[in-house]
Amino acid sequence: MRHWYPHLCVVTALSQAAFNAARMLVSYRALGLGADGVALGVIAALFSLLPLVVAVHVGRAVDNGHPAGMLRAGVLLTAASLIVIALSGDLVVLGIGNALLGFGQILVVVAAQGFIPLLSEPYELDKRFAGWSLAVSIGQTVGLPVAGLVSSASSAEAEGVATTGAVLALAGLVALAAPSSLLLPVPRRVNGKAPSQEPTQSVLTMLGIRGMCPAVFSSLVVLTSMDVLSAFLPVLGEEYGFSVLLVTVLLMLRTGSSIVSRAFLPALLRVVSRRWLLLSATLCSALPMSLLPLAHQPVLMGILLVIVGFFWGIGQPLTMTWVVTLVSQRSRASALSLRLTGNRLGQVLVPLGAGAIAGSAGVASVFVVTGALLWTSSGFTWRAVRRERDA
Repeated sequence: MRHWYPHLCVVTALSQAAFNAARMLVSYRALGLGADGVALGVIAALFSLLPLVVAVHVGRAVDNGHPAGMLRAGVLLTAASLIVIALSGDLVVLGIGNALLGFGQILVVVAAQGFIPLLSEPYELDKRFAGWSLAVSIGQTVGLPVAGLVSSASSAEAEGVATTGAVLALAGLVALAAPSSLLLPVPRRVNGKAPSQEPTQSVLTMLGIRGMCPAVFSSLVVLTSMDVLSAFLPVLGEEYGFSVLLVTVLLMLRTGSSIVSRAFLPALLRVVSRRWLLLSATLCSALPMSLLPLAHQPVLMGILLVIVGFFWGIGQPLTMTWVVTLVSQRSRASALSLRLTGNRLGQVLVPLGAGAIAGSAGVASVFVVTGALLWTSSGFTWRAVRRERDA
């Protein structure tokens, strides 16, 4: 069981490569099938519809000792959903494939996150969540050039943006994750001890814990901001005449800077207090996100994306540790899934709202509104961490 963590990071990196790049390709495929801003928002929201319903139930299953089964099922479903997307010939089938992709993603993510508190000591949580998040960022960065290069090569021989080959390439990446998922242990004991018999905490109980709602909201806003960026930067890029490859590079700058911040997060925690790092995730990314539509030059846009990605990279692993430390040991995966449920609620509502805003006020307004959400979240985070400091 001692080698479980490297296998977990391999599965995470390969699956996240597919999830992140697929979001971009789904946007291009939807545009090619005639989608407008509203339809694009609906299709993006479908990614989070099933996860919104099942996330807490998946977390309960993980808490009850089934993280390996959930993870393996998620890998299989992810590969199948990518094939559906690659074969889709209309917006309805594309939407179904994207919904199934979201279901596969929640299975993989909840199970993977659940392994960490289940098999780690308390002092290892920050380090291992940071390492897991680093694997997420590496995967997201690897997936984008795979998708962009395959799509660009295919597009040279066809009209518009060709996405079928690139989506199938992502399915191949997910298939590479299968061996590591099979090598992950089926936990019978937690850190050498029998599983806790204490009752699990209900959703309402967890939400009533001081600090839980601000933690969930901070995570929600950062993750939905990532999704808005992945879904609408291609649209903004088309308005500015950017190629698929250039948009891919810009998105890679965002994920690449997240890799840097997550790699150095343990060192940052030694010199900067946790509360300031938590606050920076939303406060310091709000203005750069709002300014993206004004950056008509790729270099300037790239600088803004590097800033945004750096601070987003800090926020996600710290909110994982935040929610885990607020609940009982038996409810840790459930707390992580509650955090993910909040994320998915945002991923349903924000893309729908963003699509409506893009349809009426233009795509540039989407980035301004997202920046305002980040700024609002920073206020709630500040209030929560100040109360913890004063307690």
